[in-house]
Amino acid sequence: MTMVSGLKKSIRPSLAALVFTSALLLPVTHAVSQETAVKQESGQEIDRYCTNISDKAADERYAMQTRELAQLRADIDSRIEQLDTKRKEYEVWLKRRDEFIDKAEDSLVGIISKMRPDAAAAQMALLGDEAAAALLLKLNPRVSSVILNEMPAEKSSKLARVIVGSRIVPAAERTAQ
Repeated sequence: MTMVSGLKKSIRPSLAALVFTSALLLPVTHAVSQETAVKQESGQEIDRYCTNISDKAADERYAMQTRELAQLRADIDSRIEQLDTKRKEYEVWLKRRDEFIDKAEDSLVGIISKMRPDAAAAQMALLGDEAAAALLLKLNPRVSSVILNEMPAEKSSKLARVIVGSRIVPAAERTAQ
């Protein structure tokens, strides 16, 4: 029994130490388990918060994009209006220019038709080939022929080529001639 009693004596302090240590560790493990539970609960709460706010964030992004698109649309509409205004201005200007050119051509045709043929030929020789050819086409054929007769042969042949070339002749018509 002495051995048993010695064993009991040696187990008792070990058992006491074990009970004491577990008593100390019990609050720590309880605290750790509570902390883990709090972390899990807060993680779930964070997930719920993110889920709830994601719809609001998506709505806000959509609203922001809608506002930006509306602003861009307003800018585009403003630019279109400016372009339409400019186009109308240019159309008015082009119409006035065309009317002026028509009057000027008619006036120039009248002036050239009343000039002496040699003076008219000298003036038309200084004009560009296309402008001179256009004037010759607007003149009376009798006046045009006299003016062409007074021009140097090289210039009158160029004008004749421009006049003939101004009318595009289809290939079928060329072979028939």
